[in-house]
Amino acid sequence: MDLRQHYLDYISAINDGCRPGALDPFVHEGVVHNDSQPLSVADYANNITEAQASFSELRFNVEMIVAEPELDGDKEGDGNLAVRIKLAFRQRPGQEETFCEHVFYRFEAGKIRRVWSMLDGAGSKWAEARANARK
Repeated sequence: MDLRQHYLDYISAINDGCRPGALDPFVHEGVVHNDSQPLSVADYANNITEAQASFSELRFNVEMIVAEPELDGDKEGDGNLAVRIKLAFRQRPGQEETFCEHVFYRFEAGKIRRVWSMLDGAGSKWAEARANARK
């Protein structure tokens, strides 16, 4: 399995609106994001669609992928990816804004099992504002 292409297909599913069931081919049931409790694929997808709802025209643009597939031939689809994603959105008409997310993924049997992500400074400010709005 080409983990790089599989990941790009996953991002495409997200950019296409993350419809119900769209992430099933890419994400394990019980996926863990940072230190979360295990999430269903539907809950994981819901976290993404909530972020998309926070921004007008949010797009995930992959800037860099470093793939480390398992070398053991018995573990097809296992491996790790490190990714830099630029998230672009429109805060106001005609004004595109961006921030970056740096993400590490653990794949098992071709599906994402673990996700560790970090936002850059602008993304951290957005996350903080979003958390405060939920209170």
